[in-house]
Amino acid sequence: MLFEMKFQVDHLDRSLAAVRQAILHPELLLGFIGESLLRVNRDRHLAGLAPDGSKWKALSPLTPKEDRKGGPLNKTGRMLQSFNYRVHGDSLMLGFDGATESLRAAWHHSGTNPYVITPKKAKALKFAGMYRKRVNHPGLPSRKLVGLPDSDRQLVAHETDGYLGIILNRVR
Repeated sequence: MLFEMKFQVDHLDRSLAAVRQAILHPELLLGFIGESLLRVNRDRHLAGLAPDGSKWKALSPLTPKEDRKGGPLNKTGRMLQSFNYRVHGDSLMLGFDGATESLRAAWHHSGTNPYVITPKKAKALKFAGMYRKRVNHPGLPSRKLVGLPDSDRQLVAHETDGYLGIILNRVR
């Protein structure tokens, strides 16, 4: 007895070609991943959390509360507004735009050593209700802004699975 089987591989060929194209041109996938990572990082920033979920160090008791209604790093909201992602070819960059905001973000992410603050326009600084010709700042504590914890890695895997599912469903 002899059995003969023939397979139709057209669908498999089309599926593999679609996945190959998605891999060769990953910009759309990276855009989906960038949007998701941006959202979860912004949520963490607004909650005052580092990427690992730990709370940022509280503001100094000397910091006037009316100046920091939004908590650490949220006085004006400019730094968080400058937080974005960019896709270029096969690269996804998540970070801060603008020289000033990028520098401030680096200070907050890594912390700073103690430094001296002197007035630029006036004769004295008003700090904590006192006037001083200079203030010895103790330095900024590290408040981690970006990272790739396991939860974000799972998010990337989920976005990738979803994207490939969309690609394969289009082939049907």
